[in-house]
Amino acid sequence: MSPPIQFQDEAVLSLTETEQALLALEKSPADAVLQALALSHLRTLRGMADLFNIDNTHLILSMTVASFTQKPGQKIPAELINIAITLIDQIRTLHNHDFGTQESHNLMAKFSKFTNQKYFEKISKKQAKDIHILIVDDELVNRTLLIEFTKTFHPDIKITAVDSATEAIFYYLTEDFDLVFLDIMMPEVDGNHFIAIVEKNRQLGKITSKPNIVVQTAVQSLSELLTIVQHECVLEVIRKPILRERIATCIERYCTPFQKS
Repeated sequence: MSPPIQFQDEAVLSLTETEQALLALEKSPADAVLQALALSHLRTLRGMADLFNIDNTHLILSMTVASFTQKPGQKIPAELINIAITLIDQIRTLHNHDFGTQESHNLMAKFSKFTNQKYFEKISKKQAKDIHILIVDDELVNRTLLIEFTKTFHPDIKITAVDSATEAIFYYLTEDFDLVFLDIMMPEVDGNHFIAIVEKNRQLGKITSKPNIVVQTAVQSLSELLTIVQHECVLEVIRKPILRERIATCIERYCTPFQKS
């Protein structure tokens, strides 16, 4: 039996492409095309780290993506690009291991100065009762599990659960959600269509909140999964079957009252 494919094995090409994009951006930090290319490769790496359960590396890459996302159309600071290039080199040396907790905190601190601090200060005082999660899945059993997992994590979290992407779009565009658990494969209007509508409204400036969608899917193809995580509004992808621990991890990562220091 051949050994399982691991993160570094699968990420070799992506790490090289990301480094090349960052080096090109270093020479032309105001080039919007190069900015978009570097961001795209960083999102792919973040998605791969998540799919292979490399948690601290995923967190650092999430902070990296946030740092680059906060500067659309503006010159990317040379310091930020240099930190990102160094990060890629460090990931290469991990040899299928993850960053240690202290290492990850130190690295995230370097990126934090380039993120939207005003936004994070605004939401930092949220409590559990202020958290609102949208659950979108056409299968009753999956909706029930997600509701149970979320309520078990914290009973005060507000939940809106719907069985269609059409209904979910209405809620998403009219209410504020901290996190969305979105199924991809649904009849009629699927999760991909939901994502497309969200992305379009983000481009038009009608949605200004931070990305908040966690996709849940039975799709196993790595290339298809990485296509999903390329979307700006998508934080990560959960492969079914859905596990309680995985939902808890997402709530801890993306809902401010539960984020670990």
